[in-house]
Amino acid sequence: MNIAAREPILTSRRLWPHLARHIKRTPPPTGADVLGAWVEGRRVRRRLRYDRAARAESIVRHADSLRDLRDSLLNDRILQARELVLLGKDKDAAIDEAFAVTREVIRRELGLALYVEQVIGGLIMADGACAEMATGEGKTVTAILPVALHGWSGRGVHVLTVNDYLASRDAEITAPVYRRLGMRVGVVVEATKQPDRRRAYDMDITYAADKQVVFDYLRDRLHSPPSATLSGSILESITGKGEAEWMSRVVHRGFNAVIIDEADSVLIDEAVTPAIIAAEELSEGSGEDAAGKHHRLAADIARDLTPEVDYKVDQKLRYVELTDEGRERLRDMTGQLPAFWTGPRRSEELVRTALVAKEVQVLGDDYIIRDEKVEIVDRSTGRVLEGRQWQMGLHQAVEAKEGLETTKARRTSTRISYARYFQQYRHVAGMSGTLREVSNELWRTYGLTVIRVPTHRPVIRQEKRDVVFKSESAKLTAVVDRVCEVHKTGQPVLVGTRSVLTSEEIGRMLIEKGVNCRILNAEREREEASIVELAGKVGAVTVATNMAGRGTDIKLDPTAKELGGLLVVGTERHSERRVDRQLFGRAGRQGDPGEAQMYVSFEDQLVRATGLPPLIWLAKTLPMRLTTMLLWRQAQILASMRAVSHRLSTARTDAWQELSMNTISR
Repeated sequence: MNIAAREPILTSRRLWPHLARHIKRTPPPTGADVLGAWVEGRRVRRRLRYDRAARAESIVRHADSLRDLRDSLLNDRILQARELVLLGKDKDAAIDEAFAVTREVIRRELGLALYVEQVIGGLIMADGACAEMATGEGKTVTAILPVALHGWSGRGVHVLTVNDYLASRDAEITAPVYRRLGMRVGVVVEATKQPDRRRAYDMDITYAADKQVVFDYLRDRLHSPPSATLSGSILESITGKGEAEWMSRVVHRGFNAVIIDEADSVLIDEAVTPAIIAAEELSEGSGEDAAGKHHRLAADIARDLTPEVDYKVDQKLRYVELTDEGRERLRDMTGQLPAFWTGPRRSEELVRTALVAKEVQVLGDDYIIRDEKVEIVDRSTGRVLEGRQWQMGLHQAVEAKEGLETTKARRTSTRISYARYFQQYRHVAGMSGTLREVSNELWRTYGLTVIRVPTHRPVIRQEKRDVVFKSESAKLTAVVDRVCEVHKTGQPVLVGTRSVLTSEEIGRMLIEKGVNCRILNAEREREEASIVELAGKVGAVTVATNMAGRGTDIKLDPTAKELGGLLVVGTERHSERRVDRQLFGRAGRQGDPGEAQMYVSFEDQLVRATGLPPLIWLAKTLPMRLTTMLLWRQAQILASMRAVSHRLSTARTDAWQELSMNTISR
């Protein structure tokens, strides 16, 4: 028996975004402000890191006392809890009552009784912080507790995750609970049409991938006229002019609250690049434009230039610089070309971009080709970044390198960094299994505190020492041999790779050895659900990029547990240590047995791009485990520092553009 869900509050869409938005513009601190922000962060985080165990246990006992209530009486308790939350007189008591009632509804609707640790995670998010919860601890249902609090307000709450599949899955799982609590649920995915998007955002709770809500907001900005101010909207409402025509195209209805699953992926990894909506430059005719032909010619020239003679590549900075000999040779090669190429600066810039496409952007690592189009791959998640393009002609240069028809150049119509977008919400909270490494950055950028939640059962996963090889080929051969050996016992195996290229190579080597395996990467992401579902079965061998480490839960069958649980074999350490932890976290969930080990080589991308030459020499020369581990640890630290610097630069650029162009959010 469900409580009737209230109709969504359809306050004038011209007023509501202004009234509901919380504008908090905080550019990254500089100078002495960095120290001040750190001190303030320590103070706030210390206040939020109190022991919630006793409070959570009390909530669980209270929820257990509701088990024998008839449905009609439980509905009365739901209404009472909602009223307490809306009145807000005794916030802690209201939250405790709401959590107890919601826990009982979850038990009745989903057949799951939340553990004390899950209630602790809900309390952390209700306090406006991020909960670090290990893999398999039930984050999806834990989020129901804080989401219900904000959903009852009628102002809307966004529940975000890393992709459309997870958003749809989570909404389907949790919808019966929300309906019983008297709320409506909407889902926004790539295929959702504009009118349906508008209805989904009008619901009490909206599930979506982060990119959907961010780009919907940018499209709203394009549709909204500069005159759409709060005072103007109030005047029009008073005079009864009604809703303007442009409002029918706007879908967002404000920034009340957001709960973010895989918060480090959304708030940190996605923040590397701003969200941009671009339009094609106007040009006559159709097909490849003049700029595309120039990129194609530059690609031909780049193929004829010799590395280390005509140009030098900096893999650390992902940059290419022409030498004096290269510039001289370029002038000779372009001497007979049209007038466009006679300007040395213009020709050097085009060829340099073509060389970056040739030497730095790697097929199967940085991008894939699908349907005759270049699709960018996210290095952190291994997923395709749908609709994204590199800027400054790099995307066209990669297309020319691959012999594809080049797309037309684009001009930026509107943009926003993830930091600026999420700072607009009144309430922000999140959860993930890997947050502690980025806790300082989350505080500095979003004012979010990270609090660790204890696991429900002890983690008994065995993590063995890294195995180091001199070459990539020796490493991959050893990985395949290890998988073949374990496969004979029936123990399930997950092989984690950093790139699409490596996953396909290992898959090919395993098949040649007679081992049937399933491959999960950006080229096969449509098969993700079916692949993950079988990955914990006896005899299963799964080869996957990092996309298998976010939001998925590999469940073991009883026989697989007896054989030792899931074996995770990593083939390369990631630039961010937390991504390695995410991969290892696939094994040993909820007290299950499991084993994890990393295989690395001196030819790994991380070492080549960020390793220090003295440490590399020592690690190769001396058979010292400490020196070898220092090399990879130092490489990860340097890569993480560079990523932090990049994200800070993106946030500062976005803040500067907003101020200089006077594009204050309307």
